[in-house]
Amino acid sequence: MAQRQRRGQETVRDMVLSLGVVMAGVAIFVIFVMPRGNNEQAIKVVATAQPMAAFARQSPFTPVLPVGLPADVWKPTSLRVQLPVSSSSSSQTAQASIGYVIDRSGHRTFARLRETNAPDAVQTLLGDRPSSGTVDVNGESWQTRPDHHGHVAITHTQGGVTIVLDDGDGKGGGATQTDLITLARALRPVEPTT
Repeated sequence: MAQRQRRGQETVRDMVLSLGVVMAGVAIFVIFVMPRGNNEQAIKVVATAQPMAAFARQSPFTPVLPVGLPADVWKPTSLRVQLPVSSSSSSQTAQASIGYVIDRSGHRTFARLRETNAPDAVQTLLGDRPSSGTVDVNGESWQTRPDHHGHVAITHTQGGVTIVLDDGDGKGGGATQTDLITLARALRPVEPTT
C-alpha cells in the first residue's frame, strides 16, 4: 500500500514537472517569439501627385509638391483643394492644403503644406503670427512664425503666391522647424495634366 501511494505521488510529481516544463516553453514563446500587435494605428496615405496635377491645370498659379522625401517617413494623409469659383477677377483665389504624418519609429508628428494666391494668405491661414526671423531655404528667405502656444510655421510669398508650412496646429505633436525646412527644401513646381 505504501509503495502504491509512493508511485501515485511520483506520478503526480512527474505530471507537475512535465506541466512546468510545458508552461516554461509557452512563456518563452510568448515573451520572445510571439508577434505583438502594434498600438499605433495604421496611417491611411492619400494620393497627391495626380490630384495636384489636375489642380495645377485649373489653378491661376503653379502649385508645389515635395519631391524626394522618404515615403516611409513623410506620409500624406489629407488633401483639400479650392479652385476659383468663376472667371471673374475678384474670385480667382485658389488654395491647396496637404496634411502629412511624419512617421518616425515610435514617434509621429504632423506637418501641413498650404499654398494660395489669396492676398491676405498669412493672416487668413495663421492669424496674428508676426514673423520672428528668417531661415534660408535653397537660397530664398522664408519667414519663421511661431506662436505663443509653441506652434511653428514658416512662410514664403513670391509672385503673389504664399506657401505656409506649419505643424498642423500641433494636435498630438507637431513638426519641428527643422521638419518644416526639410519639407520646404523638397518643394518643386507641379506640372499640370493635359
